[in-house]
Amino acid sequence: MATLKLASSLMAVAAFAVAQSVGAIGLPNVSNVHTGKQLKEINNFGAAIKGGTPDLLLRLRYENVKDTIPAASPIAGTDNADLTSLRTVLGYSTARYNGFYGRIEFEATTHVGDKDALTLGDDLTFPPGPVGSRNAVGSSIIPDPTKEEFNEAYIGWRSASSGCSNAPGGCNGSTTIKAGRQDIVYDNHRWVGNILWRQNFQSYDAVRIDNTSINNLGVSYVYLDKVNRTFGPGSPFNEWRMKNSSLINVSYKLPVGKLVGYGYLLDYDDNPRTPFVEGVGAGVGVTNFDSDTWGLRYTGKYKLSDGFTLLSELEWANQKPTGDANSALSDNNYYNVEFGAAFKLGGKSVVVKAGQEILEGNGVNALQTPLATFHAFNGWADKFISPIGGTATPVGGLEDTSVTLIVKGLIGKSKLVVVYHDFQANTSTASGIENYGEEWNALFAKPLSKNLLVAIKYANFSDGGDGFSFDTEKFWLLTQYKFK
Repeated sequence: MATLKLASSLMAVAAFAVAQSVGAIGLPNVSNVHTGKQLKEINNFGAAIKGGTPDLLLRLRYENVKDTIPAASPIAGTDNADLTSLRTVLGYSTARYNGFYGRIEFEATTHVGDKDALTLGDDLTFPPGPVGSRNAVGSSIIPDPTKEEFNEAYIGWRSASSGCSNAPGGCNGSTTIKAGRQDIVYDNHRWVGNILWRQNFQSYDAVRIDNTSINNLGVSYVYLDKVNRTFGPGSPFNEWRMKNSSLINVSYKLPVGKLVGYGYLLDYDDNPRTPFVEGVGAGVGVTNFDSDTWGLRYTGKYKLSDGFTLLSELEWANQKPTGDANSALSDNNYYNVEFGAAFKLGGKSVVVKAGQEILEGNGVNALQTPLATFHAFNGWADKFISPIGGTATPVGGLEDTSVTLIVKGLIGKSKLVVVYHDFQANTSTASGIENYGEEWNALFAKPLSKNLLVAIKYANFSDGGDGFSFDTEKFWLLTQYKFK
């Protein structure tokens, strides 16, 4: 069992974001305050509405899944899946009038050609449930159902800096408020994200307040009413209704990095469309997402020379079951330690990183990250995501030891990423499962123009032989057009 060690055989891993929506591949840290593009101030209401900015995104993707499922498995015969899908996004952001502005964004996912996959949309029903639905479809899971919805629809307000309340092109003050359906991401998507790898994004019905009145200090607070998940209204898991839920994120810029403190306080309401407790997809006494998570995160860069920079990432959090959680559940901790370097080699930009992420388990329950962009973490084969989508850390916990290699400019303007993960249990359990397996990931992406991008991506998971899962290969090919 691995415990804060790096095996000498580990080679290469992954982080990538040539463009936002290829993301979920080693996602970069985002600004935790004043998110979204702030448009110019116009001293006329009608002109502010008309003087906004439209945006368009088209993403065409082919995905193939090959599982090696034992004949005795209840899902035997559902080994493969293929799906070509198109994500279409149309958005419009107004200019500001007396600090007020608005945004609306429509998204749609359509299938191109035949569907040969369980998409977790209206093809998932109760009964027969996830296993029965998969057998009925006869295919593996690709969670991109057809869907049309408004992904964002909010009104915002940004205070003006002193002396230029009506000046065009900026004068951004220290306070932003947003109310309505909106995209919310903190830090690297580990705890709160928008699941931007899937064709349908996750959004939030919420009120958000950001403030940067104190130099280098950012404070963000969200009151969360509902989580609009990626599956669409046809799925019983299309949304999570929340009660008394808050997201708190405080960041401070240091000379050599950023320090973040956070508290994510989640209380889920009942979901009568599923037989599971509060619709989280797990039985009583195993998983309950009602929890308070408090943590600290540090990311650092230290430039040793013009061509060599040290990179570091350190994080700790504690998660305590609360609300309706079973009294048998107990606290678990989260640890992340990663060090690396960015340098030039043969005229190419290279990043190498090595680290370990630990999500503790105690044999009864484990630390969960239900609002995260899951696909960005613990391997692209999605082995630690539940059959109905969402966080599914095993009760034995997870120790993910990895090494990362990123090369930019290999073929013109491009990015190559290769990933290796070693997955082990964090604690012994009655099941005897300690070695979850290992995984290789690879991605190559290249922009063909300012607006057009192509990418190819691959994941190969090998089961550890303790009965955790089965071998899986996944392959993606995508092209994306973005106009803003």
